[in-house]
Amino acid sequence: MTAMTVERPCDATAWFESVPHLLSEQEWEVSGRIGQSSLSHCRCPWGGHLLRLSLSGIHVQNADTRSLLLRPETRAKHEAQLPLGGRMELLELLAPGDTLVRQPASWGLLQLCSLVFGNAGASGIGLPELSAPIVSRQRLYRAWPTNEDTTLMFSRNEADPADALLICRPQGAEHVGLVGVFSVSEDKFDQWMSTHHALLLESAISTATRFLNRPGITQLRAFDANMYTVLSVHSCKRGPPLLPLASGSAQRADVVIKTDERSQLGAWARMPLCSDGKFRLVDFVKQFAKNLGMSLQAYSSLDGQRLVHYQCVVKREEWDRVREQFQEAFLVQKRAYRRANGGSCAPCLAADAEPRFAPDARRAGLCNQIRLNAHKPAQHKTVVRRTFIEVASDDDSTEDEMVIIQERSNRRAKTFPSRLPTSSDSSDQDL
Repeated sequence: MTAMTVERPCDATAWFESVPHLLSEQEWEVSGRIGQSSLSHCRCPWGGHLLRLSLSGIHVQNADTRSLLLRPETRAKHEAQLPLGGRMELLELLAPGDTLVRQPASWGLLQLCSLVFGNAGASGIGLPELSAPIVSRQRLYRAWPTNEDTTLMFSRNEADPADALLICRPQGAEHVGLVGVFSVSEDKFDQWMSTHHALLLESAISTATRFLNRPGITQLRAFDANMYTVLSVHSCKRGPPLLPLASGSAQRADVVIKTDERSQLGAWARMPLCSDGKFRLVDFVKQFAKNLGMSLQAYSSLDGQRLVHYQCVVKREEWDRVREQFQEAFLVQKRAYRRANGGSCAPCLAADAEPRFAPDARRAGLCNQIRLNAHKPAQHKTVVRRTFIEVASDDDSTEDEMVIIQERSNRRAKTFPSRLPTSSDSSDQDL
């Protein structure tokens, strides 16, 4: 019976739902080892095969090992040139850490490695260095799959889809492990495993080390850490903050206050709630800026996690450009808010707030499952074949596969006409 395929993962959480053994040793066939690093493969639930590079003990100089991977938009803006030439081009920013980018790539499976590392080490294994640029969606997830990890997800929307994950995991002071998982089609898998797999593991170790310690990486990490600012609103005890009416708007004002005759901040309206009955700061900030004629994009998520409803995130350079005008208008809003609702309390808006993330039951449940899988003992597959029992170990040690052969008893079994056993020679049985 043909195994049922599943849909391609739409996010990093779906990867672990589709491939529960992604970080375990179970169900992976090891093709090569160098020390604690390995190359393995298994069937891909959505078609083809998965290749896994597990690289251990990579040394990183002078960096926080929990935040080594950069957002793709940081690399597109500040990394002048990729190691093999050319540069990454940002096509669209969907959210902080979630982008569409175009970048140079190399042949075959090395395209996926190039997406991950920006350099697959192609020149070191005798393959063409560059081909036509490819477009991919790249998403960064911080604190995933554990609070210390960072994950980058890569995907392409083509007839022959290519998907990949890169997971960075701290391993003590100045050392990390990298897990790269790539999905490839059946024909590409056969071609790759027959010609290049032995070269890939050794090349990947040196490439990953160069990637995490390349020139200029310290400055890139500083840019990345300062790229966004989190806005937070509080003291909304009498309802959400108010919106200024746009210049020339025919909307009826809920409250009018006295201001300078040249100011458009005399008329204010209440902020409508979302369909779920909640106020969301991300919608307020975008509408507030739009009504003032400003260009300011706000987002409700940061690095793969959804912010609480009273926070949003904006690009720091955009916020610095409009901050003074925005905050002056918000101060006038406080006067209008007190006029409309009475009392002395009014909403306050703060920048550079500590991000707070909304509870995610799906994410939390999967984290718990990953922890449980990590502590499960290796299981053995037991197969009865005629007069022998074979026990195949899933242990990840370098020893040969353990096989225990036990002959069946030569004693003749008792037979009864109404309870004759089925012959074991008729077919194989899985226990």
